[in-house]
Amino acid sequence: MVEQIFLVLTLQTLFFIVHYKFGYKIVSIIGRRVCPACFAVSSTWLTLLIVKYFGIFPLHRFLIALLLAESVAGVASLVELSTPVLKFGIILYGTLAVSVFAFAQEFLGLVLFAPVIIFGFFALTPIQKTQKPKKDLDSSMLKARLKNCC
Repeated sequence: MVEQIFLVLTLQTLFFIVHYKFGYKIVSIIGRRVCPACFAVSSTWLTLLIVKYFGIFPLHRFLIALLLAESVAGVASLVELSTPVLKFGIILYGTLAVSVFAFAQEFLGLVLFAPVIIFGFFALTPIQKTQKPKKDLDSSMLKARLKNCC
């Protein structure tokens, strides 16, 4: 079990670093802004599922379920401007999906988890395509762009 935990921590750290190094490229590919922690967690559980189901390394499903639950919390926090009922619904439904994955049937749990992933993707902030800056930008325009970047 210690090896599995070490693998998870290593993968999360690696994905976190990858996001900081290549985050702009990742954002431009998917067209949405992704927080580094959400990217690291979701990339880790996705990698662990691949590793588990291809038989590369034996993993306990509760460890993957823990990461899936972190993603549910992340998706719920993405809808911060929505009603508390929607947030609670996401958490309730996500808890059901993760519980089915952990305690009943893994495949069914992943099928139930799919709407959480889809909702989370659409809850991410879309990036705005901007034209390439001209060389004669004044400093006030550049300051305004930097202020509105995040």
